[in-house]
Amino acid sequence: MTPQRYSGTAIFLHWAIALALAFQLALGWRLEDTPKGPELFAGFQLHKSVGLTILVLTLVRIAIRVMRPRPELMADSLWAKRLAQAVHWLFYGVLLLGPLTGWIVVSTSKIKVPTLIFGVIPWPHLPVSRAWHEPMEGLHGFIAKVGLLLFVLHVAGALRHQFMKDENILGRMVPFLGVAPISKARAAVAVAVVLSAIWLAHGAGWQIPFPAAPVQTAPALIEADPGMAAPKAPAVEMDQHEHEAMVQVVPLPPSEWRVAQGGRLAFTALWTGTPINGSFTRWDSAIRFTPDAPEKTAIRVSVDLASADTSDSQRDEILKGEDFFSTALNPTAVFTAKGIRALGNDRYEARGTLDLHGTRRPVALAFTLRIKDDTARVSGSTRLDRTAFGVGSGEWAATDQIAANVSVSFAFTAKRKSAT
Repeated sequence: MTPQRYSGTAIFLHWAIALALAFQLALGWRLEDTPKGPELFAGFQLHKSVGLTILVLTLVRIAIRVMRPRPELMADSLWAKRLAQAVHWLFYGVLLLGPLTGWIVVSTSKIKVPTLIFGVIPWPHLPVSRAWHEPMEGLHGFIAKVGLLLFVLHVAGALRHQFMKDENILGRMVPFLGVAPISKARAAVAVAVVLSAIWLAHGAGWQIPFPAAPVQTAPALIEADPGMAAPKAPAVEMDQHEHEAMVQVVPLPPSEWRVAQGGRLAFTALWTGTPINGSFTRWDSAIRFTPDAPEKTAIRVSVDLASADTSDSQRDEILKGEDFFSTALNPTAVFTAKGIRALGNDRYEARGTLDLHGTRRPVALAFTLRIKDDTARVSGSTRLDRTAFGVGSGEWAATDQIAANVSVSFAFTAKRKSAT
């Protein structure tokens, strides 16, 4: 038996796809005028997620169309029926080819950006030649324009049947209407509600804020310069009694120190002037230090580069890739220093070597160090030139988007290991 109305599942998918498409078209056109930077990056990740969602919903919609009976076409002239069928099948083509061409564009991009649907579900790239990129990019934009035209024809056809031929076509697909004839006034209200929802979805695509990383002030930078007095490092807060106790502390013998949990190793890079803040969540150290002979100090810090966290899962995946840290080949960064120089007033300088991304370069750290009993408090920072270590290659090598200098800051508490 042929039904007079679409199933509840088909109705849900129809409107979910319609709202998503209205949002997606606006978002895509908005991205064309968005300058390069964190907002454009975040916008494209959202655009990919919505597009792939439309692809999945459309495949489910087609499966339901094949498996379940649907209402017959409204009585009409042969040319009108042919046009209605053409619009429907072309619409399915847009809903499939739009996401597919976008998927190919992403898969063939020079910049290898992992796809995580809404930052959660990983989605693979297609094994497609780079030569497909430009043709698919042009076709993707053309399909968007065709989709808008088909939307207008689809709506016009529905309005023709409802108001000019007095056929309740809206009752087949609008959730709150039945298949029984309705007044034109009620039909007009239904049309207003539906078009308003679509218009709001379209407007959201133009206005929704992109989930970019929060803008924060970059941490103060401290660099040691052999020809200049070292700048003052960030102060560590302590009360008067604590300071007096430290002044009276007895010089300590050479000791090994264990960094306590809760330490922070952070970095800030500027992307088109916007600070992108992150940290490494996994790192360890081996420190041997004596206040009486700082030149005998030995420091080794090992950082798990795959633990970089910028509060954006897709950006974090890019950092692990071959364009940046290339963690598959160079999983760790290691800083080593033999001896430190006391600068006075609890300030020190460590000159050592940083091994990062397969490149070794000298690095100077200026920091404060205050010790009370068996507890040491350390904080400091430095600035690294990412290009000197080959971090950021290909499209990311230029410094007009991501600045060459990256600030690195650290703060931690260390406990003296008991003598054995």
